[in-house]
Amino acid sequence: MKNNDLKRLADVVLGEAVVALLSIDDGISADSVARQLRAMGSSETTKDRREAIALALGEVQTEFIQSREGLDAAVLALGALNGPSSSTKK
Repeated sequence: MKNNDLKRLADVVLGEAVVALLSIDDGISADSVARQLRAMGSSETTKDRREAIALALGEVQTEFIQSREGLDAAVLALGALNGPSSSTKK
């Protein structure tokens, strides 16, 4: 399978994972999408779709890590702006 076709199929399976979560009224988060993709991958019999699921899962996990790092940096910056916490006083 060509790389472009694999990326396109990864987008399709990512969409399918989101639709599956919506259909059961589950929340959409990086964790829930990753969990759904893993479930889809465990029952998939087609090699191309398994590869696409693995690619989509990798993208979701990478994005989750990057967003957490950004959130952590924002929290640290906010703490620096607010000065030392009053909860450290004895």
